[in-house]
Amino acid sequence: MDKKSELISIVKDYVDVPANEIDTSLGLKFIGLNSFVVLSMVSAIEDRFNVSIPDSKLMEFKTLDDIIEFLG
Repeated sequence: MDKKSELISIVKDYVDVPANEIDTSLGLKFIGLNSFVVLSMVSAIEDRFNVSIPDSKLMEFKTLDDIIEFLG
């Protein structure tokens, strides 16, 4: 599974949007992710990808594509 698909599989648990309708280029708020939900979701992302995302970096993420880019 590629990073985009893996990220979508995490995000789908935090939004009321079917996985196949999650557009990674849209703003996080547009797909239903507010700052509280993003903070909750970060732990799952860190565990899945074995990374640490600094709080300062979270403020830079505007889209899921930004997170995918960070994950490399």
